[in-house]
Amino acid sequence: MSKRRPSPQPPALTSEILSHRKGFEAFVLEHSDPWHREHLGRLFVRWRTWNGEHFESRLEPPYLLLAEPGFSRAYGACGELSGFGGRSQIRIRPSLVIGSHPHVEPEERFAEGRRRFVDDVLLHEMIHQWQFEVLGDAEPAYHGHGPIFRDMANVIGGVLGLSAVRDCKRRGTGVNLPSCSQWPHCVRPAGHYLGAYRRGVSTGRDVGSLERCAARFLRCRLEHTDQDTAVAEVRQAVEAAIERTLARCEVIA
Repeated sequence: MSKRRPSPQPPALTSEILSHRKGFEAFVLEHSDPWHREHLGRLFVRWRTWNGEHFESRLEPPYLLLAEPGFSRAYGACGELSGFGGRSQIRIRPSLVIGSHPHVEPEERFAEGRRRFVDDVLLHEMIHQWQFEVLGDAEPAYHGHGPIFRDMANVIGGVLGLSAVRDCKRRGTGVNLPSCSQWPHCVRPAGHYLGAYRRGVSTGRDVGSLERCAARFLRCRLEHTDQDTAVAEVRQAVEAAIERTLARCEVIA
């Protein structure tokens, strides 16, 4: 018998909420600045396509923004509430679109690859929107990337021909699978982004974490006569640091 408690019913989307959100989409498509109309308009088309293909058209258009997520390491974020109190806001980092983010190539020849990367950020956030609006379960104990997110990612991934992922906690039978926190980027074939994605680029915080692990390694060598024990402790510390980094790195939040 499952130990999981039943999810609460998600708050109802009133006619006022739906009217405002649809009006927002209409404004973007018809009256926004040309740059935003181009890029957000394309993302709204993607959103509607995927809503039908993967979510049985059960989602309603969100407030979709090219804006900085609240978390500095995130590529995007889906919030239950917008900054003005509206329901369901998806933010995607604009530097991914223009090419100034350190994880993507900036040249114009990589523009299509960046678009594919940004599309995948949107698809990731749509699962969060589905969690909020359809299931009423944001999986807070997993920072949004628990069994519910994992299972939906694997269902969609099966349609897209992607390999399976686990939830964000590295344990159990799926311990060696990639985390769904970075889905689908972590399971896309190497050429999918046409060279635009700089896989494995470390940030300053990543480097700092590795430096601390190196310092621990040196301390272990000085403090232990049993070198096998020292190596085992350092390996455990490095794996833990990597796992913490992956858990924070929400592709996408």
